[in-house]
Amino acid sequence: MTVSDFGAGKWVIGTKEHRCEWCGQSIHKGEKHYQYKGVWDGEWQNWRMHEECHDDYDRNYDPDGFSPFSNERPTREVRA
Repeated sequence: MTVSDFGAGKWVIGTKEHRCEWCGQSIHKGEKHYQYKGVWDGEWQNWRMHEECHDDYDRNYDPDGFSPFSNERPTREVRA
């Protein structure tokens, strides 16, 4: 079983381009996205996800983790 030793996530606006850990596509500068930093199963993590990818991650949460860049990017939902 995989465990989080410590970590925190937050919603940020990118100041440069990043790669989404869920789908592997680019997160563009100025785009709102989720950033996580911390230790998971003894390893340092620092990754980012598109809003819709993070929603998909939440819906399909697996306590053993996920394979980076191996998921389809879901269609973005229009938010009010």
